[in-house]
Amino acid sequence: MMSTSTSVMTQRYSHSPGSLPGYHCRMLTVSGQREKILTAYMNLLVDSGVRGTTLEAVGTTCKLSKAGVLHHFASKQALGAALLAELQAQARVDADNMLGDLDSAVSYYIVSSQDRDSLLERLVEAVYRLAQTGDTDALDVLRECREGWFDALVRAIGDPAVARLVLFVGDGMNHNALLSVGGVNEKFINAESTAEILGAIEKLRA
Repeated sequence: MMSTSTSVMTQRYSHSPGSLPGYHCRMLTVSGQREKILTAYMNLLVDSGVRGTTLEAVGTTCKLSKAGVLHHFASKQALGAALLAELQAQARVDADNMLGDLDSAVSYYIVSSQDRDSLLERLVEAVYRLAQTGDTDALDVLRECREGWFDALVRAIGDPAVARLVLFVGDGMNHNALLSVGGVNEKFINAESTAEILGAIEKLRA
């Protein structure tokens, strides 16, 4: 049977992960036209891959010319660097929010990992696309983000092995959430299965 504390955590986060406390709907390091361009770049990386993410495509998405994009970002490399900086900032705030509410950190991490449409998750996926091309800076940033979340989970749980398990569970649920897109009735990723997983994690912490 699920414990009272797990039940409370699950009820707290049973709504859409995108509305979880600490989620950011706007970018932190850029604003205005630069945010619009960087958002287009991120979305193109996620939806079309690296090859489909040209400066022309970014401009078309933003209703700008290639020169208009270059006015705000000097090169495609500059866009990539800005994307990495934004992910670093978002992940740092996310980990800090977990540290600020250690009692709910595990539940927050598990539930928020399921929302593939959140800004943070799309940033992670976009940077993964860059890392897959051999971009070592992108890989370093992803590792840095993972370290931040892991450290917060260790603080919350007190056991590095269980914290690592939770980290991997979150990654696995994020991957499986892809099978739930389009409103499909997915039996593996839902409120009930999330509650069961949180209950199992709590038993490991006992």
